[in-house]
Amino acid sequence: MEQLLAVLLGPRDSGGHPWHRCERGEIAVADIQDLLGPWATAAGLVMHGDEISVLLAPTYRVSQPMLDRVDALRVAGYATGLLTNTFAEFRPQMQRDIDLSRFDAVIESFAVGARKPERAIYGAVTEALGVDDADIIYLDDFEQNLQPALELGWTVIHVASPEQALAELECLAPTTTRSNG
Repeated sequence: MEQLLAVLLGPRDSGGHPWHRCERGEIAVADIQDLLGPWATAAGLVMHGDEISVLLAPTYRVSQPMLDRVDALRVAGYATGLLTNTFAEFRPQMQRDIDLSRFDAVIESFAVGARKPERAIYGAVTEALGVDDADIIYLDDFEQNLQPALELGWTVIHVASPEQALAELECLAPTTTRSNG
């Protein structure tokens, strides 16, 4: 399964893989499957023609505690942003699942023409939020996406679980008033 996912999603580093190209808005989701031949051949796999459709079947879940935390951060005066590698075709689904108005900025790879971990998408975040790099706390579940943010001076949290990430975030950006006594 790991080998198949590597063929479908491409290498962790960004490049010319069809999945990466789609996330940058260069091709449509419908074109990915037909362009995977060289990667499948190099891996010694035979494609059946439905792998991308199966992969794209909704398997994610929206974390309500994370969304609640976004709301609390905004109320506390923090600027909030959603930075995501995604396809243009997925935008309507995302809008159905998440009220995007809860974010001050939504930065989508397909709209920016760059994907995490490409440096340009991180610059789009800073610009959209209108904040200094040193003021950004960035959460991501993929470690390769954290390094460019660290290099820019962002504070990063590697998300292993929503609970762990929320606990770390509370230490960095508390939204509750704490007494000293």
